[in-house]
Amino acid sequence: MKFKIILLAILAASFAFAEQSVYSDNDFVDSEVLAKKNSREMFMLKQQISQLKETLEGLRSIINGQNSQIDQLNQKLNASANLEKALNELSQRVATLESKPAQVIKEVAQAPAQANVAEEESTKKSKNKTKPAKVEKKISSKKLFKDAVLNFTKSRLTKANGQFKELLKRSYKRASVNYYLGEIAYKKGRYKDAISYYQASATLNESANYMDKLLLHTAISLNKKGKNADADVFFNAVVNAYPNSSSAKEAKKYIK
Repeated sequence: MKFKIILLAILAASFAFAEQSVYSDNDFVDSEVLAKKNSREMFMLKQQISQLKETLEGLRSIINGQNSQIDQLNQKLNASANLEKALNELSQRVATLESKPAQVIKEVAQAPAQANVAEEESTKKSKNKTKPAKVEKKISSKKLFKDAVLNFTKSRLTKANGQFKELLKRSYKRASVNYYLGEIAYKKGRYKDAISYYQASATLNESANYMDKLLLHTAISLNKKGKNADADVFFNAVVNAYPNSSSAKEAKKYIK
């Protein structure tokens, strides 16, 4: 009887030990597999996170590049708008100049309305205080004008200047006389006086056959006086209004 009890106890203990051993082994195997599985999943997640970071950096780079392009486009648009505005203003001034050159010359030059006033003021301030050439007052205006033009053509400018001045007093062919006086002042480098005479001439006859040269020399005179923007208006006006003239060819040399 005792032997049976002992045997049953041993069997029960063995069964219990076997059962405990199986459970522990299974539990250990499951934990290892789970750990490996978790490790793989963590690795994959880290890779995905790394890829997402790279993608995010790429997107940031693209966005920054697009922002830079947008800024550049905005700058170009602003510059284009300013250029368009400047071109419109230039076109308006050229149109006004073509229709009423005397008015524009007056606005730009800001010179006295009477050309002979500017000449007298310039003469007073001039270091060269030579007396003007005497003009025969009994000679007819027609003959005097012919002689004055001849002297101008022959570059006898001082004599021609005195003759044209006399003609101006007689109010003879005032448009042409003012033009020639402007040309004499231009050739002598008195650009302010030249502009005044050109203004007076254009006021009297806006469709004269010498208008292209008048506008060209007005532009050059303004350029010499440092009024480059105003000079450009006149240079463009010459090219637009008289495209096939020698004056237009000369004006193109000054247009940038």
